[in-house]
Amino acid sequence: MDKRVEKDHAELEAAARVSLSAERAFLKSLTFARLPIFGCAGFIAFLFLANLWNFAVERDWPKLRIRSASPLAGVAKPKPAPWTLDAFLSGETQKAVSANLGRMSPVFPISVRAKNQLVFSLFGGSAAPGVAIGRNGQLYEQLYIDEFCARDGGFDPSRLGAWSSTLRDIQDMAQAHGKSFVYLISPSKAARYAEDLPKSAPCAARAMTMPEKLAPYRAALDEAHVRYVDGPALVAAQIPKQAIALFPRGGSHWNSVGGALAMREVTRAIPASPIGVLDFTSAPAPEAVGADRDLLDLLNLLWPDAHYPTAAIGRAGEKGDCARVPRLLALGGSFLHQVLAAATLAPCPPQIDYWFYMRTENNTIELGHYRRPPGDASNGERLPPTSEQLEENLAGADVVLLEENEAGIATTTQVAHLIEALRRLP
Repeated sequence: MDKRVEKDHAELEAAARVSLSAERAFLKSLTFARLPIFGCAGFIAFLFLANLWNFAVERDWPKLRIRSASPLAGVAKPKPAPWTLDAFLSGETQKAVSANLGRMSPVFPISVRAKNQLVFSLFGGSAAPGVAIGRNGQLYEQLYIDEFCARDGGFDPSRLGAWSSTLRDIQDMAQAHGKSFVYLISPSKAARYAEDLPKSAPCAARAMTMPEKLAPYRAALDEAHVRYVDGPALVAAQIPKQAIALFPRGGSHWNSVGGALAMREVTRAIPASPIGVLDFTSAPAPEAVGADRDLLDLLNLLWPDAHYPTAAIGRAGEKGDCARVPRLLALGGSFLHQVLAAATLAPCPPQIDYWFYMRTENNTIELGHYRRPPGDASNGERLPPTSEQLEENLAGADVVLLEENEAGIATTTQVAHLIEALRRLP
């Protein structure tokens, strides 16, 4: 009897162990099955807390924000949410808060890049506003395509006359104050490399036979005896001579060689140039950087390909024997960046005050002021873009360089700003 009890007890213990083992196995499998749920819940909680943190520190301690390792290019900073009763009742406050929180999320950049990569890889399209993909992978800014395709050969004679007369007045006033003045026309990629425009461009079929826009402007400058450098004509003449295109595949602006060619002509045009006459060397660059990939960066892809032909420039010869550091005042748009970078290689590298006119998202003009010490090819130090600063720069300048792109020639803000500043000089 005792043996039977012992046997039954042993069997019960064995059954209990099997049951316990099965229960543990079930709980373990259940835990593993729920791991994705726990992971998703944890990730959502992290995003929620990260967004709250970013929202809390955004205004007063922006450096403490949790950021993506690769921030998006060309994305405007979110505007502050309007905290008024009318804005709240209309839903404007809620909409702004929602958009701001979404952009503050650490995963926002990679989400945008993933979507843009999908559009680019599967459909060969651009998900970036204002960036168009042309033939052979060439990238263009849509605004330059629109301007080029709208050319019909017409012009306003009264506007043209007033423009060239103003430039002549600027030149005379600058010379009266002991300064040299040069006007620069910079080129448009859409106009100079029209053969690669997107097939969707309105003028793609007739791109190579479009009317010549600049002829009357050149004639007006010649008639007014304005000293100028014709960037579009320079590029057109150099295209067959250059092994590397003067506009890079992923960029909107001319490359460093294009900018250096223009700066060389500027120094040649200045009588007894205090900067000296620029000479430079060039060689293929291993990878596109900076302005040579500005449109590629705006595509915000996961895997951007920046290995396409572009060039780098260097100094040819030694520095000159400079009695003092010359000062260059430059007013214009983004095409001046490569021109001014080349100026740092001149025999007497100047101190450069660069007044940068940039069109914003709402089609207004934002003005920036940067100062580069001699030999500095970067943007330099940002300074206040005040009228007083412009007058001070102008008073101390040896050379004044004014630039307009052919797409907006005779319509830009810098011409009026410059003559107004000259008129205020004693």
